[in-house]
Amino acid sequence: MNLGKKIYGKIQGRKVEDFLEKIANNINDYVIVVWAGDGTILEFKEIGDKILGYLPEQVEGKKWIDVFIDEKEKEEMEWVYRKLLNNEQVRYYVNPVKDVNGIKKIFLWYNSRIESSEDDEKVFLSIGFSLDEIERLNKKIQRYEREFSKINEQSESLKFKISKQDLVLKQKDEIIKDYKSKIEFLAFFDELTKLPNKNSLIRWLNLRVSNVEKGNIYLIFLELRNLEKLNVMYGYDIVDELIVQISRKLEDILSKEDKLFKIGFDRFAIICKIESISEYIKNLLAKLAVVYNINGNLIRVNYNIGATLIDDTNDSTTSILRKCDLALIKSKEKGLNEYEIFKPSLEVQTLKEGIIEKELRNGIDLNEFILLYQPIINLCNGQIYGLEVLLRWHYLKSVYISPLEFIPIAEKCGLIVDLGKIVLKQSVESAKVFNSYFNEEFVISVNISPRQFVDKEFITSTIEILENEKIKNLKLQFEITEKVAIENINYTIEVINQLKNYGITFALDDFGVDYSSLNYLRKLPIEAVKIDKSFVQETENEETYFVVETIIRLCKKLGLKIVGEGVETENQYKILNQLGCDYVQGYFISKPLSFEEILIKLQNKEIFRGTDVVK
Repeated sequence: MNLGKKIYGKIQGRKVEDFLEKIANNINDYVIVVWAGDGTILEFKEIGDKILGYLPEQVEGKKWIDVFIDEKEKEEMEWVYRKLLNNEQVRYYVNPVKDVNGIKKIFLWYNSRIESSEDDEKVFLSIGFSLDEIERLNKKIQRYEREFSKINEQSESLKFKISKQDLVLKQKDEIIKDYKSKIEFLAFFDELTKLPNKNSLIRWLNLRVSNVEKGNIYLIFLELRNLEKLNVMYGYDIVDELIVQISRKLEDILSKEDKLFKIGFDRFAIICKIESISEYIKNLLAKLAVVYNINGNLIRVNYNIGATLIDDTNDSTTSILRKCDLALIKSKEKGLNEYEIFKPSLEVQTLKEGIIEKELRNGIDLNEFILLYQPIINLCNGQIYGLEVLLRWHYLKSVYISPLEFIPIAEKCGLIVDLGKIVLKQSVESAKVFNSYFNEEFVISVNISPRQFVDKEFITSTIEILENEKIKNLKLQFEITEKVAIENINYTIEVINQLKNYGITFALDDFGVDYSSLNYLRKLPIEAVKIDKSFVQETENEETYFVVETIIRLCKKLGLKIVGEGVETENQYKILNQLGCDYVQGYFISKPLSFEEILIKLQNKEIFRGTDVVK
């Protein structure tokens, strides 16, 4: 039966409202769909029992009509769709939808337009209640029919024919007396905190943009950091109560004129009229820096804040939200409990990063990335101990782009993992050639980025590259920072031990910058420590000299090799030699060289500058 054609989209009349109230029956299980004007699903969420069974990633980004609607009903649903786009009310509608297994289920939908922009972009919210679920719960409803008829050309209404068995429900008079208010609440308020939600914020901003008042009015995004970890540590009930307490704390802190919204799992929004936004935010962070007692669990929460001025008639709602998001992202780059206020340069920076990301992807496909090699010298005999590989981007095969420009962006967008594989593959290939020139001590040293190291495929992809190349007596050394090694020390130990079997050793890079703990050094099965260049280049300072001396003495007691990084002067070279450092690298020894340049020096048996300084 074609159910949709029997229900006209423009519901009117008290009879229909009564009918809808009856069939809703106080349901706690429902579906929320946010979708764009072109029909693309932007957000999907199932509350309570998984009625349809879809995961968000299975449907988001797809057309709702392709996901939920059977081919036979698509024409009918196009009719509803057109009415919504034309701003005609189809607030309540009943139609069959497909669950994840392709089984049809009858849904009652509440529809509302929630957003628009200067470009007439339209965004809709649909909340769906399963009538099949009503049948299951009440075990009384056996069937229902609907009949559509036009009353006259000026007015239209619905008439329903329902058999005697259709609505035999317990306590008819108590079946969802305020159904309409309930779904209105779900649409515009957060269920946990009872605060206005993102849809309410968008509605407020839409009104605001069309009727701007004078004054410094700001939108603030407040994000609670690492709630996922707290969920794992304490459980969802504890974290839910924590969020409620934080919302109450915010209500106490804010003035009556301020507006507070809960716009996501870990995010609040505040609208305030204030002269000094920086002072306002600093005061807010200071007052939030408290310990919460949740059922005996003492929990401290970290925050990040982004803010933007919305006192601008030229800004659309979409633009305001984007600016606040950019400011929040920038604050998170600074660290925990930081804030950022939007300025135009952030948009320029974001645009620049977007262009670089796009070109990075092209560069990977076009093999534009090459390696340079910086020699590491043995201070005892002046021989080359190894080569540290350094990645360079030969953009369009014509200009070189500094790693300082592209590495941070690659880290952000996840391309650093792909770049890491390129570095490793090229390093192994070059080792085939270099091995014939060096003794067994020689190593190729490769920097492993934090994101690459914790990638779930790091071990398997590394082993795959090594096995494909089949090099005998290969000795690779992976450099990881102290911070990465120690954040999850058990994982680090596991990785090191697994890769040891393939001839890979590990070194701690930039040592001295972060933890530098004897306890950690004892636990980690590493081979070498690299003293950070910030210490090496300040060894003429008495305090720094003492720090470097202590590091070298400590590492020698633990049987670790020591490499001094960033040696740029003869005096730094001599000091490290006097302190007993094993190896050095830096521009005083040699700048990074291409594969061909290294080969020429090796074939000509050239020594590197600095190797004959101290004898």
